[in-house]
Amino acid sequence: MQIKLRQLLLVIGFGLALLHAYFPLSTNQQLGVLFVTLFTLGIPHGALDFYIDQSINTGADKKHGYVFLFKYLMNMLVYGLVWYFLPTIAILIFIGLTAFHFGEIDWVGKSYNGIHKLCYSILGLSWILFLLSKNIHTAIDVFVLLGQSKMQANEYIHYANIVLPISQATLVGIHIILFFTHKYFFSDTKQLFFAVMQIGCLTILNMLLPLWLCFSFYFGLWHSILSFDKIRQEFEMENSFAGWKKLLTKAIPYAVVAWTGIIVFIYFSLEAWSIKEVMPLLFIGIAVLALPHLQVFTKIKLDPSK
Repeated sequence: MQIKLRQLLLVIGFGLALLHAYFPLSTNQQLGVLFVTLFTLGIPHGALDFYIDQSINTGADKKHGYVFLFKYLMNMLVYGLVWYFLPTIAILIFIGLTAFHFGEIDWVGKSYNGIHKLCYSILGLSWILFLLSKNIHTAIDVFVLLGQSKMQANEYIHYANIVLPISQATLVGIHIILFFTHKYFFSDTKQLFFAVMQIGCLTILNMLLPLWLCFSFYFGLWHSILSFDKIRQEFEMENSFAGWKKLLTKAIPYAVVAWTGIIVFIYFSLEAWSIKEVMPLLFIGIAVLALPHLQVFTKIKLDPSK
């Protein structure tokens, strides 16, 4: 369940909110924090997929490794083409992927069957929609450029005002259902208690932090560090400074490749050098990496009691 790690990360999140309350960061400073967390933890947490596959498929020969890399790159290429020709569909795919993946990492209950997975996918989707609709005024430009949409800003605001209370009600409603069905979804009441406490804290942080700082915390720190810890357990590395250093060092080579690919993609896709142009391209680069990453990461099966 990673209880202590989750508690530590939540404390860091509230520390960030307190810091922003007394020393507000400008939009450019917030984006600076976002870039730092993305490039130090956000992108690198997906850079261990090749080693995860090796760990899961012990005894596989070199041919398996080549096939894995070929499939991995082909998935990226195909999804990249979808972004180019069908951006709206690509956005829907990305939201679906992130809903499942975020829900998978946030979940502290059982994950043995499709109903468990459906539950945490709905939670992940509700959280994403909550975050985006609450911060729609900041996210509008990114949405328009990502989907090459003809929708006007006031239309986005209109739909966000509808989605915001629905996403909040869904988060509350699911946890009420989980309360009455906790034996099916959780191994013990401690897991249920922590699940409610966790979503409460994340909700408060979403209300306190602006979009880019909240995303920096949620994806760059919370999601990425919890994912790294899950990988650490899969590799049976020590939960110590030495163990974490070894894990992060192992991620560097493929992380550098991912960083280079995203930077090259952004450079050759830019029409004008501005943060308004860079942000959508950055998210497309992350999305293209996310598809094959999810296909690998979801194969990790750990004891829920850990």
